[in-house]
Amino acid sequence: MDGAIHILEPRSDSGPRAGVGAARAMTVLGALGLIPFVAPPLLFLAGLLPAGTAWIAQAAYAGAILAFLGGVRAAQAALGARADVATLVIAMAPPIIGFGVAALVAGAGSPAMVSGGLLGLALALAAQGVWDMTAQTLPDWYRKLRLPLTIVACGSLLVGALLASTPT
Repeated sequence: MDGAIHILEPRSDSGPRAGVGAARAMTVLGALGLIPFVAPPLLFLAGLLPAGTAWIAQAAYAGAILAFLGGVRAAQAALGARADVATLVIAMAPPIIGFGVAALVAGAGSPAMVSGGLLGLALALAAQGVWDMTAQTLPDWYRKLRLPLTIVACGSLLVGALLASTPT
């Protein structure tokens, strides 16, 4: 190494300490990443965010996270010891579903459609979580981290769906 800090380049050391650092960082970042799932229902209940804005924000973020999670699986499939084309192809489903359902929520003309869209996003995140947690090719720490993140994200979307379906 040249002694410089290369923040945009991955480190070449792939030993156990690198995995521990990544696990810690992902745990903190994952926890922070739950805020946009939890905040819209809370802000709506506090009267600080109108219903339409809250559910569009929650749906858009869920779509973005589905794209991120699909990207994780696509990168893992493409950059692993052996390229896994099937996983690479399947990894395109979460971003497409997330975008489509988030767009449905944004353009929904009824509370039932908004609620259904948020439920659909919760289902998509749950399916992605199961896929990730059962993938033997992903690190153990990542698979274990996915469970609490998936539960909170899906729970928040379920709360959003319930609130969106409640007449105001």
